[in-house]
This record gives sequence, C-alpha cells and structure tokens, in this order.
Amino acid sequence: MSEPLPDSTAPPARPSAGDRWLAGALFFASGALGLGYQLVWVRKAALVVGASQIALATVLTSFFLGMALGSAAAGRWLRSRRHSPLAVYGGIEIGIGLFALSFPLGFAGLEQVYGALYVLVSAHAAALFVLRFALLFLLFLPPTFLMGATLPLLLDGLVARDHEVGSFTSLLYGINVLGAVAGVLVTSYFAIPSVGMNGTSRLAGSLNLAVGALALAAFRRRAPLTRAGEARPATPLFYPIASFLSGLAAIGYQIAWARWFALFATGNVHVTALLLATYLAALAAGSLLLSALLRRGLPALRVLGVAQLAVPLLVFACLGNWRLAELRHALVTPTGTLESVASWQLVSESVDDVFTAPFLQVASVLFAPAVAIGVGFPALVSAATARATALRAVSARLLFWNTLGASAGSFAAGYALIPAVGLAGALRALAALSLGLGVAALARDASESRSEPRASEDQKSDPVGEGTARSRLSRAGLAIALASAAACAWLGRGDPVRRILTQMTGQGGEIVEIVEGPVVTASVFRNGDQLSLTSGSVRHAVATRGEVSPQAVQGHLPAIFYPREGAPRRVLGIALGSGQAFGALLQHPVEEMDVVDISPEIVRLAFRHFGEFNYEIGRDPRVRLHQDDGRHFVDRAPDASYDAVLLEPSPPYHEGMHSFYTLEFTQSVRRVLRENGVFMQWLPLHFVTPNELRSIVATFATVFPNCMAVRSGGTDVMLLGWKTERMPRFSQERLEERLAVLAQEPRFRHRRWSPKAQEESISLPGLLSLVLSGPDALRSVQAPLYRDDVPQLSYGSGDRWMLRRYEGPTLARQTFAALPLSPYARLARYFGVEIAPGQLEDERARVLENFRVASPVEIAVAEERFRRARPGERKAGAALRLAGLHDRGGSKAASLAWIRVMLQEDPGLDSPPVDQSVRNLARYRIELESERLRAWLAGLDPALRETPIARAMADELAQHDARTRARRARYWFE
Repeated sequence: MSEPLPDSTAPPARPSAGDRWLAGALFFASGALGLGYQLVWVRKAALVVGASQIALATVLTSFFLGMALGSAAAGRWLRSRRHSPLAVYGGIEIGIGLFALSFPLGFAGLEQVYGALYVLVSAHAAALFVLRFALLFLLFLPPTFLMGATLPLLLDGLVARDHEVGSFTSLLYGINVLGAVAGVLVTSYFAIPSVGMNGTSRLAGSLNLAVGALALAAFRRRAPLTRAGEARPATPLFYPIASFLSGLAAIGYQIAWARWFALFATGNVHVTALLLATYLAALAAGSLLLSALLRRGLPALRVLGVAQLAVPLLVFACLGNWRLAELRHALVTPTGTLESVASWQLVSESVDDVFTAPFLQVASVLFAPAVAIGVGFPALVSAATARATALRAVSARLLFWNTLGASAGSFAAGYALIPAVGLAGALRALAALSLGLGVAALARDASESRSEPRASEDQKSDPVGEGTARSRLSRAGLAIALASAAACAWLGRGDPVRRILTQMTGQGGEIVEIVEGPVVTASVFRNGDQLSLTSGSVRHAVATRGEVSPQAVQGHLPAIFYPREGAPRRVLGIALGSGQAFGALLQHPVEEMDVVDISPEIVRLAFRHFGEFNYEIGRDPRVRLHQDDGRHFVDRAPDASYDAVLLEPSPPYHEGMHSFYTLEFTQSVRRVLRENGVFMQWLPLHFVTPNELRSIVATFATVFPNCMAVRSGGTDVMLLGWKTERMPRFSQERLEERLAVLAQEPRFRHRRWSPKAQEESISLPGLLSLVLSGPDALRSVQAPLYRDDVPQLSYGSGDRWMLRRYEGPTLARQTFAALPLSPYARLARYFGVEIAPGQLEDERARVLENFRVASPVEIAVAEERFRRARPGERKAGAALRLAGLHDRGGSKAASLAWIRVMLQEDPGLDSPPVDQSVRNLARYRIELESERLRAWLAGLDPALRETPIARAMADELAQHDARTRARRARYWFE
C-alpha cells in the first residue's frame, strides 16, 4: 500500500547552514540534559522503590517505553502537520523543562501514593512489581514521551534532499548521543555532588527552557518543508523487526558489560557513570562513522551487516583488555614514611583514580564493539528512508521499535539470560543475535540491490566506484562473519567469570560455588580453614573454623546492650551476608526476626555453606526472609515495629550504600523502633576516611543522641543508638546474664580480644574494654550531615585520597584517630559495675594496641614523671616520652606541644636516640599533618628553630616535600 503526500510542484525547501548548525547545537544540549535527567531520576526513584536492580531496570524500561510512544506519536503527527516541525521541537523542549522544574513536587506525590498502596500489595511480589512500574511509568511518561518526539521532528524539519537522508540522520543522531555523554559526565562528576539531585533537576529544567525558547525564536516562522507529491511505499517488515532486535542487543550488551565490570571494579558511582558515558560515546562514534561512509556512497544495509558481524569478534577479543589500564597503588616506606606509588601516572593522582583509569579500562573493553553497535539504528533509518519524503513517519516508527527493543533488552539480559545461562552464556546468546542480524541485513541488501530501479540523475555520481565498494564490502562481510563465528567458539570458550573469581581466591584457594542471578554474581571460595562469601569483587564475610568471628560479636551486642529486661523480642536485620551476626543474635531469647537482603544469590550461598558459622539461621522458624532493598523496607515498615535493628551492608563508599548512612534513613530507623529500642550501625574503619567517619558519627548522633561506639573485630566499630529519653544504664547483673549466652559459644572460651589483653572475651571487663565512646564524645563531633539529596558519601568528603593510599589497617589507624574516646570515669555512670575505671582504661589500651592507643594510665604516669623530673635533660626526656604517647594516639597537636616543652627545657639536647625519636614523630601521619608541622616550625622562636631537634624535624618535612614534588612531577598536571 502507499500513502499519498500533499501535492506540491514547488521544489524542496532547503534549510540554511545556519539553521542546521543551530539545530545541531540545540540537539546536543537536549541530549546532555536528557541523560542528566535519567541519572537523577533513576537515583531518586531508587530511594522510594528500593535500590535494587529490578527497580532500576523498571525505571529504564519506563524511560525507553515512554520515548518509544513519543516517537510513534511524532510519526503520526508528521503525516498531517501544518506547523514547522522545528517550532514544535522548541515547544517540546519547553515542556520537558517545565516537567524537570516540577519534578521534586511530582516525586513527592509519587512517594505518598506509593506509600498508601504499598501495604495493600507488599505481600505479593508480582503485584508490587506492577505497582512500581505503573507509578514510575506514569511519572516519567510526559517527559520521555516528549523526548522521543525530538529526533523525528528535527529530521523532518531539516532534511530536504533525498541523498542527504542517511548521512544527516547519522550526523544528528551522533550529535545527540555526544551531548548525552557530556550530560552523564557533568551530572555525575559535578552537578549531583554540588547541588544535589533536586537542584540538578531544577538547573537542567531551566536550561531546557532556554533551549526551547531559542528554538521557538529561531524557527517559529519557518514554514514546513515542501516536497514533491509522490507515494511513499510502506516500510517493509524487516526494518521494524531489525530495529527492535538492534535495540535489544544494544542494551543487552550494556547490561552484560556492567555485570562484567562489577566482578573486578568497585561499585562506586564513577565507574557506573563512565560505563554509560563511554558506551554512549562509542554509539555516537559509530553513528558519525556511518555518516561519513554514506557520504562516500556505501549502502547503509551492507555497512550495517558488516558492522553487526564484527560485533561478536570485537566483544570477545576485547573482554580482557581492562587489565591493560588497571591502576594499582603500592605502599612503600622510604625512611619509614608511608607513600603511595601508582603502577602508572598520567594526568594527576586523583584524576587518574576517579576518571582516567576507570575510563581507560571501560573503553578498552567496550568502545570498539560499541562503535559497531552504534552503526545499527541510524543505518536502518537511512536504508528504510530511501527518499527524504519517507522521513515523515518512518524514522519515528523505527525509533519506536528500537526503543521498545531497548526496553525489553534490559529485562531479557538481566532477568532471563544471565540468571539462566550465566554471563558467558548471555554474551554468547547476544553474539548469536548480532550474527543473525548481520546476515539478515546482508541478505536484505542483496534482495534490494536486485530489485532497485535505475538510479536517478542526481544519484549517478559514484566518486568511489559504488559497484567496486559493494563487492569489497560483501567479501569483507563474509570474512568477518567467519571470523566472528570462530571468535565465539575460541575467545568465548570456558567461563571468564570463573577465571576472574579464581584469581581473587588467592594462592591455594578454590571456588566452592558461583551463583549468577538477576542482582549479583555471588561466590563462595575456600582457602584452608577460611571460607569467604563475595559479591563480584566485594568480600561480604569471612569465617574461619575455630576462630572468634567478629561478625558473631557484632550480633551479640544489640542483645547485651538492650536497655530493658530480657532480650529484644522482635528484630530487623538488614543485609544478611554470611548470617553470622544475625545467627548470633538469635542465641538470645528473640521471638521474631525479619531479615532483609536484596540478593537472593547471597542468601542462597549463606544458607548452603555457612550453616556451621551462622547457627543454621536458614532453618530457624523465628526468621522471616524478605527479598527487598533494606532502605526501601525500613521506609515502608509500620511505626514502632522492632526492638532492635541491625545494619551490616557493603562498605559505605560502594554505590547505593550511602543511603544507609543518611539523616533520612536514620530517622526512618528511629521511627520503626519501639520505645527503648536499639539501632546498631556498622562503621568499618578500614573503608572510611576521617572526614567520612566524622560525618557518619555526626549524622547518627543527631538522630540518636543517646549513643555509644563499641569496637568489634580488628578494625570495625559499631555505633549503638537507643530510642530513649536519656542514656540507658546497664547493671552488672544484667550484663553478666547476657554474657553467659556469649560464653556458650565454644569459640569464645579462653579467648582474648588481642594478644596483650589480660581479660577473657566473655568476662565483664573484657566486654567493657570494647566500649570506646559515650554520648558526650559522639555528640561533640562537628561535621556536615549526610542527606539523601546529595550522596556525598559516594563521592567522598574531601579526603577520599586516603582510601586510595591507605586502605586496610593503615587507613584504620588514621580514621580511628578521628573518633573521640571517652574516659571510663565518664562511662562508669552508664555501667553499674564494681570495676575501677583505671583498670578498664588499661585493659582498653591493650585491646586497642593495634590502633597505637596509649593507655591513659600510662600517660598519667608519664605526666607524673615529668612533674618530678629535674629541669634540664631529664625533664626534656620526660616531655619527649609524653610527645610520643600522644602522637601514637593520633593527637599531633598535643605531641608538638610537648616537643615545644622539651625544647624549652633543654634546647641543646642532641643524641642519636633523641634525633631518631623526633624524626619518627615528625614522620608519623606527615601526609595529614604536614601543614600543622610547617606552621609549628614557623611559630617557634628564632633561637629554638636552630636547635638540633627543630632542625631534624625540619629536615623530615623537607624530605616529605621533596617526595611529594617527585611524585607529582610524574603527572601532567599535579
């Protein structure tokens, strides 16, 4: 069938070069703003419907589906339009901007509706999914509908000549995608960290209004293009099907690559953003490459066929390229000072870490195959619209099917292929789809070549010899098809997931089981008596036969410090991990426990392999398991539901984890707690920096002013907060009664918290030695509070470089120094026990020996010796001793103050031991304290600056400055 076009004998109107340049610039901005919106909306929606992969896929699906409907509607309108498409485009951009400005209010309304309906469907997974999808789809339908109409409108308003159809379509599509790349990077790296998600939406909305206003001002009087009246043939069925499969494959590969990078790259916000930006940049490059090839006369379908046949070859060939750009930091100790040495240096240390290295890793794996994928959609539009008159509806129709395929691809890859056949199997299935699409495109090209009429006069130009080019392209297509098939068989052999995880197990380790599901790739591996549970590259839990489990200790704490008689009756545990903490808590007379975990894969492995460590929690009838996001579950739980809430998620800097440390989440936890309830939050010192610790503590203490910090494990601290009017008191009888439960665990008998500890772990002094800080100390911490709208914990709080250089025990010592300790003389009022505070202080110092904490008793003894020492060398030596004790505990200011006293007591003191001691004091924490040391030296009296001690410390500072300059000199800009 054919569809008549308006009769006109006027020649085609030709848009000016200025019109095209302006439209291209506006479409670039439109792409940037559109992807910025997508990032904001996905992150914002995750706070309501749960930060699960299912929820995120739902947001993306509704996003693509709305765009598909918009493109289809634009195609229908273009058949009978009376106004300039360019002017309508301007109005659409204004509409998108108005939605963005009102988005915070609209999202607040969605939260209220969702909260009201959640209680009706929460028990039914299918109904809950439908509710989430329906609400998000309705919220995002207006802007995505409008976004989907922009490309067809611009094409119809700017293309007048038949031979420009393919090249200009590719060019415009590429410009829009390049804008999307810019939008992703600016939004992720600058906008959200600076002004938050709501602020970013409002800012982008204002810019969208400017884009629309400029388009209206420039094009509102532009008449629609006129074209010669002739019939437009109906689009063959091949093109909608190919467009659908092309979109499905494109998003399928993107999801597969995201899962691939999750195996070895930490799930922080930068890696995620760079994955999307690099993928979009490659699509734009493919589209621009197609535009250049079409201008040289190459047929679109044949280019499409060859590109699709090349995709599997490139996918499997590039899969392991990430190792070429892997950035590893090694710690060395020249002259006793910790320094970070990167495996390669380029722009600067921070830029390489958060941008250059992950970008190069991502680009080396996916850029080349994604360029070939990027040829797909614009090539189909070009081939289907053989004449400019066909652009009216065909481009919109194909865009509809392409975005519909992308919408389906997110579910097909994430929730069908990967769970069913694993990541390797999913890549093979997608490769087979690409091969089939390539063969079909070449077959369609051959069919159309045999049936196409003789070229018109304006198409006879053949600057490169079209026949020769087509022949070469056909032979290249056959060769690439054979190579791709061989690549699927050779490069895709075996299981790349198992290979990567095997390398993570360490020497002598073996993989016990791998589970690839819709949420994560989880694994269990054994190394001797040690059993580890991982999610990608994140190790969630470690259990060692015969040893005390730090996670088990954590599980006992909420029951031991429960402020009422008996044990907490109803408990909520978030993030199961190996289940050791939750199983330990169940050893107390708990009546009910709700366990919430987002990953069924983690739960399955914990129940199957960690039963001997988690007290067979999977078989305990008191446990009710909920597969949900913990943040989402708490936000929807009824008021006063639980006596205790335990939180042990992934490390805080991992993407999505920041929401468990915000003011809003902590307030939700307080709401669901019953009166006198207790909340326990994990604070891993080896994964957070000093500034991050301060903000986490300040946020926690703001909501739970009655709180304590308790040590658990080697470098873990648990924050305990109570929903009480005043700080609870714990009697000796109650504490000993609950410690008796801990004593029943054979792994705790005759054990001490550290080699230097004198008290057994199950003793009352042994327990109290773990208490570090009381409410006064924690409430005194002054730092910015973490909030939902600005995910600052994901981006860092100004000292994220420490995590890069010192992750592990060294970082734990630095971060521990930022935690204010409470003297037991003040803590004693909360514990009605007959133990001298000095004894507890001394025991705590032994327990914290790995943090270099000096015992207050030791400090008091040293101060007494200083007071009794004779003036001169002896008094100076006593001052040096005090300087060392304070420096060990992280108080550089107090240490320098005592060194000043030492200089005043004996300015001429000089001996090799003294020289070495003051040099060690200068080196310790010099990366953090160099400016303090510099100011201290500058503030000394001129006479004291020339003393041997001051010169030795100045020499250490000079050596540090020289090392810093040498390290920075290896970079371009640092």
